[in-house]
Amino acid sequence: LWYAGQTASIVTYRMLTGEGIPSTSSSNLLMDVRWTLRSILRNPVFSFGVVAALGLGLGANAAVFSVVDGTFRNTSWWSDAEATVAIRPGTQFSRGELAIYTDNQKAYRSLGGYSETAFALRVPDGESVSVNGVMISPALFRELAVQPALGRALTDDDAFLGVEQVVVLGEALWRRSFGADPGVVGSRVDLYGLPFTVVGVQGPGSMAPGGRAELWIPLIGDPRDEDYWLDRDVNVVGVLREGADMEDAFTDIVAHGNNLETLYPNFYASGFGVRVAEVARADESQRRLISTPLLLLLGGTALLMLVTALNVGNLLLGRAIERRRELAVRTALGAGRGRIVRQLLVEGVVWTGLALTVGLAAGSFAGGWIADLFVGEAVVVNSRMTSPAVLRFSAAVALLAWLVLSGVPIAHYLRSQRHGPTVKPASGNRAQRMLVTAQAALATLLLVSATLLVATVANLRSVPLGFEADGILTVELSLPEDRASDLDRARGLYDGLVTRMEGMAGVQSAGLTAWLPLREQAPALPINPEAAQVRPAQAIKAPKHMVDPGFFAAMGVRPVEGRVLSSDERGDNPSAVVVNESLAQLLWPDQSAIGQRIAIDPHAWDWWVPVVGVIPDIRSGDIAGPAGPAMYIALAESPAPKVTLVIRTTAESDAIVPMVRRAVNEVDPMVPIRAVTWMDGVVKAAYSTSWVMMGLLIVLAGLTTGLGAVGIYAVLAHHVALSKRDIGVRMALGAQPHALVGSIVRSGMILAGVGILLGSVGAAMSTRALESLLFGVSALAPWAFVGPALMLLAAAALAALIPAARAGRLAPAEVLRGE
Repeated sequence: LWYAGQTASIVTYRMLTGEGIPSTSSSNLLMDVRWTLRSILRNPVFSFGVVAALGLGLGANAAVFSVVDGTFRNTSWWSDAEATVAIRPGTQFSRGELAIYTDNQKAYRSLGGYSETAFALRVPDGESVSVNGVMISPALFRELAVQPALGRALTDDDAFLGVEQVVVLGEALWRRSFGADPGVVGSRVDLYGLPFTVVGVQGPGSMAPGGRAELWIPLIGDPRDEDYWLDRDVNVVGVLREGADMEDAFTDIVAHGNNLETLYPNFYASGFGVRVAEVARADESQRRLISTPLLLLLGGTALLMLVTALNVGNLLLGRAIERRRELAVRTALGAGRGRIVRQLLVEGVVWTGLALTVGLAAGSFAGGWIADLFVGEAVVVNSRMTSPAVLRFSAAVALLAWLVLSGVPIAHYLRSQRHGPTVKPASGNRAQRMLVTAQAALATLLLVSATLLVATVANLRSVPLGFEADGILTVELSLPEDRASDLDRARGLYDGLVTRMEGMAGVQSAGLTAWLPLREQAPALPINPEAAQVRPAQAIKAPKHMVDPGFFAAMGVRPVEGRVLSSDERGDNPSAVVVNESLAQLLWPDQSAIGQRIAIDPHAWDWWVPVVGVIPDIRSGDIAGPAGPAMYIALAESPAPKVTLVIRTTAESDAIVPMVRRAVNEVDPMVPIRAVTWMDGVVKAAYSTSWVMMGLLIVLAGLTTGLGAVGIYAVLAHHVALSKRDIGVRMALGAQPHALVGSIVRSGMILAGVGILLGSVGAAMSTRALESLLFGVSALAPWAFVGPALMLLAAAALAALIPAARAGRLAPAEVLRGE
């Protein structure tokens, strides 16, 4: 094998440079590469450690950057991203408000809205399935970056009342449910119980807006519908006219608010226009909740990369110290400084190139895995590892790593040349110690950040939810329009679903809700207390949840006062309301809420509904914010096209889920199941970003701590190897082994201690960037610094103990005999 390798080397050399003794720069460069590859094969364990460590750091950075790049740069939903503006981001319009704004705006060439919802779609085989859809203004649809590959886009004529209803299918849905049949364009499909004509199929990759869209229909507003003004479920987006800027957009939305105040003073309080005015770039708006976590994660992987480069540089420095004799011989034979420096640079290039290959291969898998962890953020996607941006970033990080791991041995070599050939070994050892101290400092910073997020997740898990999540199965359903719009038919369907669930083995109770707690926030409506009446514009607002009587039992909620809703609440209008403790305290702080009457419809401001019960606060929206006021009315009096079954069960998951699916199909085969989820999973998803960040930072901190411990071990082991003679002499003269062991362990502890001190100072200055992710904990909590310090000191002591124990076992006679 050796001779075969030599033969292949000679043949390769002849092919690349021709015959003769290498003398040119290219020949010398090729010789350096060959020598490096040979040295790698001669030291497989060392080589594997260097490539694996460096590849880990490069792969982690490439994977995280692919997620950042995919989320920040490559996920624009809009054809003209720079001119596309989200209007009042985070606050939705009613369709009536959008119509007024569209007629009066001056800043946009296109303005429209969209609303995400679930639809019941009957596929060609007759089955009804739930799909994610978007109702969108045709003008806004035409601004999407991806347009139909088959058929046509939505037009303004499609958005008039009474015209033929049309739909554009998503490419993935078209392939999955219609067999990629081009003939589907022009055909009729049954969508939530109504006939729609397919006019187009979107191009590949389009899932916007909303991030999970599978089909698009025109957004149509009917002024005769009471929800035309009440339901605020429309996100408004505009594309600026030529010459208009963000200041014009802001002025426009302020003018719109002022216009609403003038037109409807009973519904919009004074100052409404300025108070709610906000505009932002649409891409920035869709990413605003995830941008900080992703950038912090990228910073964490950058620290890991720096620690990895320092660690590898430390290992190569130790190797350079051991190569003093080799380099001295080469110098004596006539090799100049430049020639040896070039060899060390080439070695660094080879090491880095191998590690970069490993890192890109690992990152291609890790990028998708990291993006999938952010289950609650539809905008989080990863770019391909072969995309130009990811390759450029990876090459830049690899270049920096190469500078570090090449610069360390080169600096040591040049320093030794300044002192002549008799340089002390300690000179390199001192540089190694500085590198280890830097690693400990960076590990401290990551450990403190991870500790703060661990505390945040623990605090979020201890937040009172107002219900018992264990043992609750949730089943999201999309009702066809003909089921939801007919009051009697809707009631029959609701009753049939609950009765069928309650009759299954292992089910204790079952109920329905239109808005699942912690997954969706119900729309807020103004409240008019009969005892202290106000105009709608000045009224307190609270989310209106529509539930059936079984909801409270299934969620484990018992009334604090009065009763919950009963099956008797089945009128054409709300006949009873249950409020939570926050709303009761807000409206009637010194008296009982039971028997009080309120109006909850701004268009029926004197329709009084009695309060029949008070329940504990149930978390319905953000788990980290205050619970806030809320009210509950009977679902049978206000049917909804999208409901969730809430089932409390003692059955195992593998048994109950198929039973539930069969039961829903038996009650009504045209009601598709959108999702089946255990409630504890819903709770965890409510703080998924903090959970994911905590997990990833713990991994990064653990790797960094491990690398720091390896660095301490390598430095002290190298020190013991170089100081065998000194140790042997000291032991021969009477030094006790435990004293030597103690001095070496102290050296390791001092290295770690200095690094921890520097890292703590850095952490105190940088952890404020985490404040937006923290909950119930201060970024400067002392225990968050003490815990990581003790952990690092313990790791340092363990790492130092191994070479120290080896030194304590040295036999003085054997050492001196060897000398």
